Amino acid sequence: MEKIHLSPRLQHIANFLGDGRRIADIGTDHAYLPIQLAQSGLIDFAVASDIGAGPVAIAKANVAANGLEETIEVRQADGLAGLTAADGIDTIFIAGMGGLLIQDILTAGLAQLDGTETLVLAPNRDDETVRTWLAAHEFGILDEDLLEDGGHVYPIIVAGQTKPEVPYTKSDLILGPVLRKRRSPLFLKELDHRIAKTQAVLESLAQSSQALSAKKEEETNRLALFEAER
Repeated sequence: MEKIHLSPRLQHIANFLGDGRRIADIGTDHAYLPIQLAQSGLIDFAVASDIGAGPVAIAKANVAANGLEETIEVRQADGLAGLTAADGIDTIFIAGMGGLLIQDILTAGLAQLDGTETLVLAPNRDDETVRTWLAAHEFGILDEDLLEDGGHVYPIIVAGQTKPEVPYTKSDLILGPVLRKRRSPLFLKELDHRIAKTQAVLESLAQSSQALSAKKEEETNRLALFEAER
């Protein structure tokens, strides 16, 4: 058995396990995350799930090579469809995909959730979409972080179901309520990047002859929102 060493990004995501002992890794690919957590003695049970037959075969081979068949069950399933109440899952990781797909997975899999799970979500884009879904379905954002890897900034969102619905502002949904409070150097750097990008979009729209007044208004409002965070 060879100890799995996660990429910096995946290790950062794994660090948000918290007190969870029974996890699901959705879109597991090679099952590296549950294998590393099991090898470290941090979990008792994991479902490593992927929709593709190829990734499932690789995950199964990796789990077997590390002698973890009794701890990690690899299942081919679409999103959360492979989870059952008997699994007793307390933490669900969904990473390595866009926010729109994460939203679709959570929507389709609501019946698989009993409201006690912690969600660790790491979209590689469209994080506003994820936060908007969480707020609409009474999931509170418990923690957040940003990770820069390969020149791209990735958000990590940790959420749990709460009632009543959390009254997040538009700024919270776009930038992250926890990230806004912490105002880390990386958050401020990313904010400057968003401002520059939005300014460039507005300059491009100003030169366009097409009727794009709605788009111009939307981008102008976003720019004002970003600049207010400085």
